[in-house]
Formats: sequence, structure tokens, C-alpha cells
Amino acid sequence: MRYDRMKSIFAGNFDHESAIEAAVELYGVDATTAVAHCALDAYVDRRDADHEFWFRIFAHLRGIPLSDSKH
Repeated sequence: MRYDRMKSIFAGNFDHESAIEAAVELYGVDATTAVAHCALDAYVDRRDADHEFWFRIFAHLRGIPLSDSKH
């Protein structure tokens, strides 16, 4: 799948801003879709920390405000 490249780039600990920049640079208008794919894969694989990382980036790209609470 073409979005696998995105996941391999962020195999380590990266900050959200770097991930957003890279997603936009790599995928342009499809950056949100690429990030959503990464979040979904992490969710299905039960990788909670990865899911949260990618979901927060997805929310940022979509303009969805998130609180820091875990409620």
C-alpha cells in the first residue's frame, strides 16, 4: 500500500509538527488520508500510543480541536 511509506518514516519518536510537515510534503492533498490510514492501522493492531499519535495529527489536519483529557 502506498501509505506504508508514511508509517516507516515515523518508526521512532517524532513530534507532531515534524509528522505533519512530512505528511504534507510526501502526500500533498492526500496527507489527511495517509495519516488516517496510519491511525486506522494502529487502531486495528491495538497500538494505542501510535493510534493516538496519528489521530492527533489527523485531527490537526482536519481542523478538529482536541482536548488533552482522556475522558
